[in-house]
Amino acid sequence: MINEEKNILTLDNPPQKDWFLQFLVNLANKNQFELGITLNIGGFLIAGTLVGVKQYFADFGADFAASLDAGKSPQDIKTFFKKIGDECACVSNREKTESPSYIHLKDARFFNTQGNPTLGNGGVWWRGRISEVQGFVPGNLFKPAVSSTSGNGE
Repeated sequence: MINEEKNILTLDNPPQKDWFLQFLVNLANKNQFELGITLNIGGFLIAGTLVGVKQYFADFGADFAASLDAGKSPQDIKTFFKKIGDECACVSNREKTESPSYIHLKDARFFNTQGNPTLGNGGVWWRGRISEVQGFVPGNLFKPAVSSTSGNGE
């Protein structure tokens, strides 16, 4: 047992992907779980809501299709992106691994290491490699602004 502890404590090459972050991504991918999260990647902070891959592609596709000219077929675009999410191996019942490679965020915002927002910092859809995440905090660094188009006439 002491040798095992020594191996763990003297590990020179840490794993490329954080097992706990992969666990949270699996929850999102398989259970429609959402979680506010702030990621540290390459000296920047990215704060948003962790979502599953199916939701990411379905909702991103809907937003993308809504931005197209009326002459295009928005339904075809939405269907195309939804199909990508539905067919991702990371949500298949036949999945043989519990190690997703990508993390998906909605309403992602970007901050420098001092916590100051970057310019043009509106909430966006974001997809990134888990292997690039250097650290994370459950919870958002920001509070989304209240939209003036809330539909209540104010």
